Amino acid sequence: MCRYLIITVIILFAFSCNGQNYARKNKNSKRIQLNNGHWFNGKIFEKKTVWVKEGLLHFNTIGEADTVIDLSGKFVIPPFADAHNHNLESKYELQERIAAYLDNGVFYVKLLSTIKRRITPVLHNYNEPSKLDVRMTHAPLTAKDGHPIGVRKRYLYRGYYRGMFNTLEELEFHGYVRIDTEQDLEQKWERVLESKPDFIKINLLYSEEYEKRKDDSIYFGRKGLNPKFVSKIVEKAHAANLKVSAHVETAYDFHVAVTAGVDEVAHLPEISHGQPINRKDAALASKKGIRVVTTASLVLKRQKQPNYQQLVANIVFNLKLLQEEGVEIAIGSDQYNGNSVGEFQFLYGLDVFTNTQLLNMWTRNATKAVFPRRKVGELKEGYEASFLVLNKNPLLEIKQINKHITMLIKQGVLLK
Repeated sequence: MCRYLIITVIILFAFSCNGQNYARKNKNSKRIQLNNGHWFNGKIFEKKTVWVKEGLLHFNTIGEADTVIDLSGKFVIPPFADAHNHNLESKYELQERIAAYLDNGVFYVKLLSTIKRRITPVLHNYNEPSKLDVRMTHAPLTAKDGHPIGVRKRYLYRGYYRGMFNTLEELEFHGYVRIDTEQDLEQKWERVLESKPDFIKINLLYSEEYEKRKDDSIYFGRKGLNPKFVSKIVEKAHAANLKVSAHVETAYDFHVAVTAGVDEVAHLPEISHGQPINRKDAALASKKGIRVVTTASLVLKRQKQPNYQQLVANIVFNLKLLQEEGVEIAIGSDQYNGNSVGEFQFLYGLDVFTNTQLLNMWTRNATKAVFPRRKVGELKEGYEASFLVLNKNPLLEIKQINKHITMLIKQGVLLK
């Protein structure tokens, strides 16, 4: 067996040498035939022979193969994704973070706000066949003294932006965009688009108390947009062919976001406050095809609070409600010092979802959240040849799924 594995690695390495060209349909790339693998179709595993040609998957013969690989009955699934994080913006511990993603089979990461000046010097680490793929937005839309202005102020004083920005005001259009009136929206919109974001992020925090909080300094950093402007922002974003991701805190924020027609709710609401989502809002989200990203493991920061178990119980209630109403749920962590592996483990421990549901949430759904227009996240004809090979069937044993990876292939490139 050891000899076979060594031979397999050598073969795969040989066909990955020109891997960076696979996504561009390299006409000179080798044709690979993979035998005796069990391939996940979203519901079950099917034993199939699969071919790789020009870095893409094919389930019908493509002619004589240059290389034949025996998968020996192992299980093949799409790669994992993290549909919400912020931890790939600077050089700080960057290689360790990237390795933690890739080693655990997480190929795709959605960055829910970055400062373009900070991330530009490290972009060469991303978006190539042998590297981590990221998609990002930059300055999120908020209101006066709203989130994330408090975070930006704290980081500014700690020196994180030294040499880039000297004042909090200089950070506007880089770390946040302040929208307080419809005139602000009209005047600032072109500058929002100038940064060439992959999507638009809006911040809704305690929308039900917008009037109470908007001019009160005690709520600095703990408020967001005027809910009346959200529909207009969504309309403008969609006209620019950009999707909208909404940060929410409360069930009412969720109501505002869903009613306005955002494309994604970037957090499960009520993680910190323990209130149920309105079923009508969940049903509307399902009807409109609005995705919800979990980030449920954020509640672990509140383990010492006396109401911790109540908060977890409410998370379970809201996840079950979304599931019952048919809302698409994607795994994302928002864990700066972690990634979606920890989020997956937390969700597994809640015992809300079946193994099949968890697998789809971490592969198909999370990947669609990151790259909605790209042929990734599923093992289908013509999709990118990116997949994980496991030595155990995750539908039967999923708890340590990332520990069962024996091979990682991304766009035809052997990563492990």
